[in-house]
Amino acid sequence: MYLSKNQKKLLLTVGTIIAVYVGLKYLLPLFVPFLFAYFIAWLLRPVVGFLHKKFKIPLIVGGGFGVLLLLLVISVILCYLGRILFNQVVLFLRNIPIYQQYFTQQMEVICVTGDKLFGFKDGSLKLVVSDGMETLVKYVQSNILPKMTVQTIKIAIGLVEVLAIFLIILVATILIIKDMEEYKAGLRKSEFYPVVHKITQKLSDTGIAYMKTQIILMSIIAVINTVGFFILKNPYALLIGIAVGLFDGFPVLGSGLILVPWAIVMVIQKQFIHAAVIMSIFLLCQVVREILEPKLLGDKIGIKPIYSMIAMYVGVQLFGVVGFFLGPLSLVIIKTVISAYSEG
Repeated sequence: MYLSKNQKKLLLTVGTIIAVYVGLKYLLPLFVPFLFAYFIAWLLRPVVGFLHKKFKIPLIVGGGFGVLLLLLVISVILCYLGRILFNQVVLFLRNIPIYQQYFTQQMEVICVTGDKLFGFKDGSLKLVVSDGMETLVKYVQSNILPKMTVQTIKIAIGLVEVLAIFLIILVATILIIKDMEEYKAGLRKSEFYPVVHKITQKLSDTGIAYMKTQIILMSIIAVINTVGFFILKNPYALLIGIAVGLFDGFPVLGSGLILVPWAIVMVIQKQFIHAAVIMSIFLLCQVVREILEPKLLGDKIGIKPIYSMIAMYVGVQLFGVVGFFLGPLSLVIIKTVISAYSEG
């Protein structure tokens, strides 16, 4: 049966969507350790190759040394930042009763103001809020806390699996460094190489560019916020910086989801200097994203913000938390494959 070009494109689109979903949902978890290993090997290969040519150090020895050195550097950085982050989390947990009391006082003020504004009987809004809070506490105690206990046990068990996967990544990295050139040569000889190379080349210009851009931007935003709140002498500067950096990955909303309401609260409390600094941080984040994102991405992606947001939402629904990244990446892969077909 003869199919028109539009029908072929429709079948290709549907098939690609199914293939991407199956691949990311079921196949990707099986190969994640080796993808990490290949990425690390790709980073270390130039240094290891230099040591091999200059000092005749065997590739497997140079690879092992490179992996250990990289681990040492990452461990030092993570230990330093982790210690600061851990102290800030502990401080926050200790101060929860204080924040709870402050929140209660502010809610009482709002309720009293609301009663006067709308002509309600004194204590009406407070009663509604109290009932709502009581319902929320009961729900947390009966549903959330038991699940958290189960999840804690699962996490403890999962740490053993993480350690095993970590060791697999280390060993795989060294082995890939040793035979990387042979793998590349074998791939080039494959009859599927021209087609696969064409698609992967486009993906490297789109999907990898997207991921790299988002990671770079979120990291810069996190640093800006950490420094800004450190200037404000906020004891949770690093914690806030990381949170805002993650939220900044959302299209349109971004860091404003946290910073703008915070600045408004500061204005209401007549802390105008704090409000001005927070809004300055927000504006600086916007300027950085507006300037850097086009330069890092150029016209490689061509996906509108609303489509990215839809992809994130669908990704989270299908893949869980990692769907925040896998959703847009899936959209990029689908778009790339269809574009490659159209150009072909």
